[in-house]
Amino acid sequence: MGYPATMKWVVSIFLAFLLTFTESRTLHNNAYGIASTLDSSQCSAEMNLVDLATIFFAQFVHGATYTEIRKMANDVLAVIKKPTDGEHPTGCLENQMSAFLEEICHEKEIFEKYGLSDCCSRSGEERHSCLLAHKKAAPALPPFQAPEPATSCKAYEEDRETFMNKCIYEISRRHPFLYAPTILSLAAGYDKMIPFCCKAENAAECFQTKTASITKELKESSLLNQHVCAVKRTFEPLIFQAITVAKLSQKFPRANFTEIQKLVLDVAHIHEECCRGNVLECLQDGEKIMSYICSRQDALSSKIAECCKLPTLELGHCIIHAENDDKPEGLSPTLNRFLGDRDFNQFSSAERNIFLASFVHEYSRRHPELAVPVILRVVKGYQEVLEKCAQSEKPLECQDKGEEELQKYTQESQALAKRSCGLFQKLGQYYLQNAFLVSYVKKVPQLTSAELMALTEKMANTAATCCQLSEDKQLACGEGAADLIIGHLCIRHEVNPVNPGVGHCCNSSYANRRPCFSSLVIDETYVPPSFSADKFIFHKDLCQPQGVALQTMKQEFLINLVKQKPQITEEQLEAVIADFSGLLETCCQGQEQEVCFAEEGPKLISKTRAALEV
Repeated sequence: MGYPATMKWVVSIFLAFLLTFTESRTLHNNAYGIASTLDSSQCSAEMNLVDLATIFFAQFVHGATYTEIRKMANDVLAVIKKPTDGEHPTGCLENQMSAFLEEICHEKEIFEKYGLSDCCSRSGEERHSCLLAHKKAAPALPPFQAPEPATSCKAYEEDRETFMNKCIYEISRRHPFLYAPTILSLAAGYDKMIPFCCKAENAAECFQTKTASITKELKESSLLNQHVCAVKRTFEPLIFQAITVAKLSQKFPRANFTEIQKLVLDVAHIHEECCRGNVLECLQDGEKIMSYICSRQDALSSKIAECCKLPTLELGHCIIHAENDDKPEGLSPTLNRFLGDRDFNQFSSAERNIFLASFVHEYSRRHPELAVPVILRVVKGYQEVLEKCAQSEKPLECQDKGEEELQKYTQESQALAKRSCGLFQKLGQYYLQNAFLVSYVKKVPQLTSAELMALTEKMANTAATCCQLSEDKQLACGEGAADLIIGHLCIRHEVNPVNPGVGHCCNSSYANRRPCFSSLVIDETYVPPSFSADKFIFHKDLCQPQGVALQTMKQEFLINLVKQKPQITEEQLEAVIADFSGLLETCCQGQEQEVCFAEEGPKLISKTRAALEV
């Protein structure tokens, strides 16, 4: 199977890194002799295994009741806590995942009840992959509603451990790809909130305020973890490591290349285990890497000192969200003639590996203002420059010119940010969303109205957030948010394919996802439905004061209109909107609003159909 064209360079960069990196939990080194910070310990004596087992089973069998989940957790813990020989203490398990997966398939009543019979008929990695696919396709559950304060306070006081375990169960089953450390961290925040709010003068207000921030973080973390796991599923494993090189180099610009290599190896492994649902290893290894980072503060970052004083569960969240460290003094602003007079085409495979990897590191640490996909587009362009210039009679001059041309990747992104912020300032958030709606109905008309409104609302929210920042931060903000928004459209496509254009943009190149979507204009494979007058019936509700409900009705009209005629021109659209506004003005000023809409509405639709030929 071939690699996506724009990311082939990643394969060569990291091939050597993984030559000795296997799925075993032995101490591993990469091909340059750089040791992992992780060890082979699988002992879990210091962990709350009940909570971890609850997370695992609630995420894999998200329809199961709390009683069923707790029984599975107790059963598997009985296996883990039983010493198998004299070498391994209680709480150790040589093959954690197989024991957890076996428990799901242990009782016929469970796997038949929750549609897992096919998965449980398989064994080993096939069973695991099947259960992961089942988890991916699981329908969304309604948001968790915490019990009202009086009930929560009473239950918490009577049995804190069970109360918190039930909270972990409710969070986990609703967020099947949320990493175990994040769930435990959020639960710890909830654990602090309950006794505080129960003593507050206005407990209800305290609960509402505190839970709002936890819920917001929960949603954002879940979307991010889901996106990360989807990128790992969609692209070759080495691509994610390229992303990690860039991110770590931006966060720790003082770190040397060897230190970054070591971190990349382990961070990629941790994400792999977290995405596989291996809750024990996800938590254990996450704690180890954070501990290692804190032990290397002098070499890594001056921004994490306060983080490293925090308890284990809070430590990781703090480091991940810490600001990028300052660039080291004496760092040259550019990488002009980074290759020098060496012949790139004469490099051995290993030399190319090291050279390109070091370029990713050096470019990223100099450009914290750029989003990772933009950096990866630059690096791909740089590789093409080197290959071309190696054939030139004047390679240095060729490199100089080529390096100047690399600015086109950042300039394209900057131009988009400027254009989007200009529209935001001109139109405001609601009308900017409408502009996005028209564009994306044409690109992805197969999405439902609710999906299109949710998608474009995120885009408009991004503009509202990023356009308020200073210019040097707008680019990373906008491209980073676009990466997540498009990533979740790609997850939707993975579960239920949308159209060939979306499939191409989602799967051909991670780095070029956003430019690919920007270049989409209209889905030529889409066949509009037969005209239905039921979708264009107007009522006096349209005369209510401005509000979310009214805006939603107007947007649904806009969506149905463009779905009916995806080739609609801007002039035609403006004419229809003007007619629609005229209808509202005429009928809403009259006394018999419903009668007016019943008489004038069909006339507007007939006029619109004639003009659009639908």
